[in-house]
Amino acid sequence: MRSRGWRLLEVAAAIQLAACSQAQTCAPGASDACSCADGSTGAQVCQVDGSLGACVCTRGATTGGSGGSTGAAASSSSGGSQNSTGSASTGAQASSTGGSGSGGSSSGGAGSSGGALPTGLHVVNGSGSGAGHIVDGSGNIVQIHGADRSGTEFACSFQAGGSAAAGFPGFFDGPNDQAGIDQMLAWHINAVRVPLNEDCWLGINGLPVNDTAANYQAAIVAWVKLLEANGLLAIVDLHWAAPGSEVTDSSIGQLPMADADHAPAFWSSVAATFAGDGSVIFDLFNEPNITGWNCWTSGAPASAGCAHDKSGVSYAVAGMASLLQAVRNAGAQNVVILGGLAYSSDLSQWVSSVQSIPSLPPPLNGLSLANVAASWHAYDFNSIDSGCPSQFNGYSATCDTGQQTAANSGVTGVLAAGFPVVIGEMGISAYSASTAAPFSPAQITELDGWLDGLMTYMEGQGQGYIAWSWNTDTPPLLITDYATGTPTPDFGATYQAHLKPL
Repeated sequence: MRSRGWRLLEVAAAIQLAACSQAQTCAPGASDACSCADGSTGAQVCQVDGSLGACVCTRGATTGGSGGSTGAAASSSSGGSQNSTGSASTGAQASSTGGSGSGGSSSGGAGSSGGALPTGLHVVNGSGSGAGHIVDGSGNIVQIHGADRSGTEFACSFQAGGSAAAGFPGFFDGPNDQAGIDQMLAWHINAVRVPLNEDCWLGINGLPVNDTAANYQAAIVAWVKLLEANGLLAIVDLHWAAPGSEVTDSSIGQLPMADADHAPAFWSSVAATFAGDGSVIFDLFNEPNITGWNCWTSGAPASAGCAHDKSGVSYAVAGMASLLQAVRNAGAQNVVILGGLAYSSDLSQWVSSVQSIPSLPPPLNGLSLANVAASWHAYDFNSIDSGCPSQFNGYSATCDTGQQTAANSGVTGVLAAGFPVVIGEMGISAYSASTAAPFSPAQITELDGWLDGLMTYMEGQGQGYIAWSWNTDTPPLLITDYATGTPTPDFGATYQAHLKPL
């Protein structure tokens, strides 16, 4: 077996998006479509020796590989074709999926397909004090109302992926098949955030456990393709990262910022894999929690001390500019979203920091702000921003409105500067009898109303949101059961009810 360090060098130096040929000669890391026994489309990832890996199917066994689409683009099951980011859509157009009064048709629904997949996603910046929007290739506003699906950031750190024919289920926490997606569609969810593990994708530091980076990559590509085949957008997120030889497992978990050692190589590879797919959004780092905006923007050496690992050791940080550069240098013009400080809850200096990127000195010079949006994480228990009752204020406060919460977090300033905002994670603390116990009935009603009001506010601005999480074990939880999609009390029930008319 090749060493993990050797594999990293291969990924950093050789991965590029290219079609795999029928003659089994392809560019390492490229993906291609293949046919599954049940007639569905699977995915193959090119190995470092130039040969195609196993066909990964999520609905049945394979019948052998076949030539087809290039890169990671997948055709929509409703007949729409994928387009490069920013290009005009030639497939079925997607209407705005905003809230009540928007007039947009829902992109989700019960059944095997969620409708036409929005393609050619790009950002149209606002003018004056108007907000920017994420739009499809025909200029229709795309309002995300999605779910975070946790698991792909941690499962690979303690178990192997398993069967390729089943889509490597060991890399997931819960079902990664059509039946699982059908429950999301029944809620009218139209996007899924896919958190990733840096070490597992790159095949370094002994991860994925008892498996290969090629299999992990193939599993993610196949999952994204299946989501897209059902009309669901995918938001690919760097969730777990670590510097040097530190392993991105539960002993380290989530660090405060992307590491300079591996994160740029990670995004070079991921971006090359999905560069031809205008229905995939890149979330460059989950939840920055570092000392300042300069480090967030430009990164810093370990000596700067702006980020520390779980042992308190400072490490070199990759700033958002270097991650954006890695994406663009890989040929990907996909929409990227950038979370602010304080676990992506603070966007107070997001605008000035992002607007400084085009004027950065070498080697970060020459970057454009095209297709850049903000990611905001909004939870009730962040009482400084939400105002809601929590353990931090003795359960004695009153929730702010959605608009006031956005203002407290700096979101209104981002919108006024003409950038779109996506809530990458949101939730409330009450999702079971035990978690609701600290609150009075009136406070539970208030938390439900805060969440509903937050979504209504975002819809009114033409912006989107994603709820954490569509899982049964990574709280706060939307569901109690994967098979039935039964909502949890309060959080799940409120979210499901809000999406129902969309």
